[in-house]
Amino acid sequence: MDGTRFPSGIVSFLYTDIEGSTRLLSRIGDDYVDVLDRHNVALRAVWKAHGGSEVFTEGDSFVVAFGSADQAIVAAVAGQRVLTAEEWPEAVTLKVRMGIHSGLAAPQGDSYVSMAVHQASRIIETAHGGQIVVSQDTEFLATTGSEVALRPLGRFRVRDFAHAVRLYQVVGEGIEEHFPALRAIPADQHNIVPKPTATLGRDDVIEAVAERVAVRRTVSLTGPGGVGKSRVAMDVGLAIAPNWQDGVWFVGLASVVEPDLVAGAVAEAIGAQVRPGEARIDDVLQHLEARNAVVILDNCEHLAEACNSLIRRLQAECQNVAVVATSREPLRVPGEVVWPVHPLPVPATSAPPSTVFETPAVRLFQERGEAVRPGFEIDEHNADVVAEIVRHLDGLPLLVELAAAHLSAQSPAEILRGLEDTLRYLRSRDPRLSDRHRTMEGLLGWSYRLLHDREQTAFRRLSVFTSGFSREAAAAVVADDDIQIDQVDELVWSLVDQSLVETNFDSDDTRYKLLETVRSYGRGRLDAESETGAVAAQLARWYLERIGPWLPPDRGWVGDVDADLGNLRGLVSLILETNQELAQKIACTIGQYHDATQSFQEGIEELTRLTGLLDKPSATRVSLLTTLGDLYLRTGQVDRARDVVDAAEELRTEFGYPDWDDVAVERTRGEITRRSGDLAGAADIARRALKRSLSERGQSRMYNLLGTTSAALGDFDTAYDACQHELDLMERLGYEGYIASAHGNLAEVALRLGDMPAAADHQRSCLSLAVILGSSALVAFSLIVAARIAGWREDWAEAAMLHAKAEEQLKEIGLVLYDDDLQESQDLLDRARKQLGNEAFAARRAQGLDLTLPHAVEMADEVLATS
Repeated sequence: MDGTRFPSGIVSFLYTDIEGSTRLLSRIGDDYVDVLDRHNVALRAVWKAHGGSEVFTEGDSFVVAFGSADQAIVAAVAGQRVLTAEEWPEAVTLKVRMGIHSGLAAPQGDSYVSMAVHQASRIIETAHGGQIVVSQDTEFLATTGSEVALRPLGRFRVRDFAHAVRLYQVVGEGIEEHFPALRAIPADQHNIVPKPTATLGRDDVIEAVAERVAVRRTVSLTGPGGVGKSRVAMDVGLAIAPNWQDGVWFVGLASVVEPDLVAGAVAEAIGAQVRPGEARIDDVLQHLEARNAVVILDNCEHLAEACNSLIRRLQAECQNVAVVATSREPLRVPGEVVWPVHPLPVPATSAPPSTVFETPAVRLFQERGEAVRPGFEIDEHNADVVAEIVRHLDGLPLLVELAAAHLSAQSPAEILRGLEDTLRYLRSRDPRLSDRHRTMEGLLGWSYRLLHDREQTAFRRLSVFTSGFSREAAAAVVADDDIQIDQVDELVWSLVDQSLVETNFDSDDTRYKLLETVRSYGRGRLDAESETGAVAAQLARWYLERIGPWLPPDRGWVGDVDADLGNLRGLVSLILETNQELAQKIACTIGQYHDATQSFQEGIEELTRLTGLLDKPSATRVSLLTTLGDLYLRTGQVDRARDVVDAAEELRTEFGYPDWDDVAVERTRGEITRRSGDLAGAADIARRALKRSLSERGQSRMYNLLGTTSAALGDFDTAYDACQHELDLMERLGYEGYIASAHGNLAEVALRLGDMPAAADHQRSCLSLAVILGSSALVAFSLIVAARIAGWREDWAEAAMLHAKAEEQLKEIGLVLYDDDLQESQDLLDRARKQLGNEAFAARRAQGLDLTLPHAVEMADEVLATS
């Protein structure tokens, strides 16, 4: 399609897809092609009638661009009405979910490359079939009439949105109105995602624990693995959330592998802002100190000391915060209320069938069994057998659920026979384990023995994943000479059917995970087979091929690392002793991820820990140390950066550079020299490096250093030439983020040369890419340049507003400007204050801070476009 037909500026993107299309295809077979064609024809007619431009179609999904929010909303409503009126085949119930988001975008060729498109896809992920969900940015622009209304649904945490976003449902005549809760985590009151199944036999416990949660008190739910502590904690949280002004926040610690990461996990869950130069625990405390809230720490046992320390500080410094913790043993903090969570009650021996069915453990077996074998019932013929099963399992919910899962292929009597045989054979003799823990080992061992050889192999190898994983990643660790890649999907699905692997449908692609207890058992089997090191290394190499530190940190790369960050962290510990250089490469990827996502302080903390663990001298360690140095420099910590680069330089003398980072020391040393005030020295470092035979990536980094330092020295010809070299190299390499940065550098030089049109042109290119990439830093830099150009035009009010918003963005991510840039900004602000007067200047800055980021970007783009 001709890109000139697409709207530009603030564009509203409508994203649609058919809910449950895969199941529908499997049910109706070849008839699905006709259904899909009719769906496509009907919706295309609607888009055309309402001025929509089809961006692309993929499978059963549409992405359509509209020049106004009203057009998009009216078209979505018309689309739902048309689909509802269509006479589909008898076996077909077609439900289409729709999401709308508006943002700054410009067509490129026959499509868009815009963050708003990705965000629209995230909005639709929250919706159900037949539902239309719109973002706050679309609602702000909409002027809906009497026939259509936007019903507020609340604030939610949605992927690819930096902050919680308000979502609205479109309601009107002829479209469905009532739907389940959105598929997103609420940002208000709590972040707990209710379980899809009811909690059985816990009402009294939930009520009692809820009554005991009070400020400055910790209630610890204790008990063996599989007893249901997490579920009780979540239900308690849901029960008390309305009573706590600032909410109840659930922090899952099962996948947190290091004590140093506990505070970071809490900060992420509660939405604490991380500032440079402070420990993460301080960010948590500052966020909570004036709030009335509850923090639920789930699965504390492997991080007991770190959780104990965190809770003690919360008790001391946060006067109106309570803690609910789950752990296999008490955390032993002052004032702790320890509440044991017991197994579900089981039937007494020789209890009559009517009594058997009423006991919670049997009801759980019935409910979960019916889910895998529709129509299954406990009656007078099998009640005694089921009662014996749950008694053997001591009423532990996890074990009951695992046993019930076998009803898909076995009768209750067969399950009981297998359970009895296996418990005798595999019961643990470890005296440190409780009887119930031995029972769990027995049940998991029995479940493992029921797998065929290839399923056992797949189960063992999947245990190397610390968090969720994709089908492709599963294939990377499971496939070998005996198991073909195309067989892995069936093996994983088989493990899902047997409740050993869980599925997560919240993302575009299905993800899988192992429950912590199940994963621990699988890891034990992997260790017993002496496979752990080899399997972990195999997975590490697979990840590095796709997200190694030598690859450009573009949007796809960042998304891939983000999805598997927990797994990457887990792999480091698994291969620490056997293949440290491979672990160092994984650590370099983690460091580059923190730099790309501007999570500088978290990156400093994590890489400081990793550089301490991964201390084997190597060329890779040179890059790991300088990556840590770069993160220090982002936050203005020059002395700390110098220390780690000194260490890197010593290693470089003996081991050289890794292939992908041939200017590691020079790059960071040059930045240190510049931030220390020796601009000429920094430029000299760049010139000396450029005399060597460097990779194109290495050349670009040195030209970047030479260009920025030469500009600060007033050597603008050298600066412009160096920055142009950097841009040419990055365009050839295709590094989106660095292309944007190079345009920004050229804009700075042109600005200092007084060439305002060139400065505006380059900065507008930078801003466009920054919006696409979602880079807060590059957006902030663009706002600053736009402010300077506004000042040059003597539009002091606009300059003050844009600069205030830029400062806010830089503070939020903890990024510190160069001294010469800081001086340029200060000069601008001084002139603006003088021209406006103190009161008007302060008022304009306040207006700037009140701007939404999309509006600030639109204002900056207008300044740059008209200069």
